[in-house]
Amino acid sequence: MLRKMNYEKITVKKLAELANINRKTFYLHYNSLDDLLDELIQEGIDEYAHQYPFPGKQDLPRLIRDFFLLCTEENGFWHHIICDEGCRSIFARAHRKTMKLEARKSKNEFQYRENIENVFFLTSNIEIFRQWINDGKRIPLDDIITLATQLICHGIHGKKNPDTLLSEAFSKLQFLKN
Repeated sequence: MLRKMNYEKITVKKLAELANINRKTFYLHYNSLDDLLDELIQEGIDEYAHQYPFPGKQDLPRLIRDFFLLCTEENGFWHHIICDEGCRSIFARAHRKTMKLEARKSKNEFQYRENIENVFFLTSNIEIFRQWINDGKRIPLDDIITLATQLICHGIHGKKNPDTLLSEAFSKLQFLKN
């Protein structure tokens, strides 16, 4: 139903009719559609975590690649909730749930900085992916993964040739020295 209509327009009555069950049967398992949605989101997060185990921040390029590969599955859960305008609220819910999983119990300055890093990483991946989809995937998949990795890991300057960056840094050092 999510692929055909906005979440806000889905009702238990319509869902029960489509599933060929009584509304009471639905309520035996869930208190509301939100509970069902939370379960679907959790299943999606668990599937992602199982399929793409978190290697740690030392392997950001692999995380970026895994994210793009998972989200390019046209009929997949993540592709749908990330790209479909009608699913933005669902994706926001999944995003909050994911960020809560990443946040540690202790709240200190280090943790707050890490929370910002996690938001930057996740949001950057998502927005680059959405833009790539909106542009009609005109950049080959491997190239968009490389570009996303350069941008996320090294910023806008990461797109430059490493020799150019080294040369510019050396010139700046020479300037500062003089």
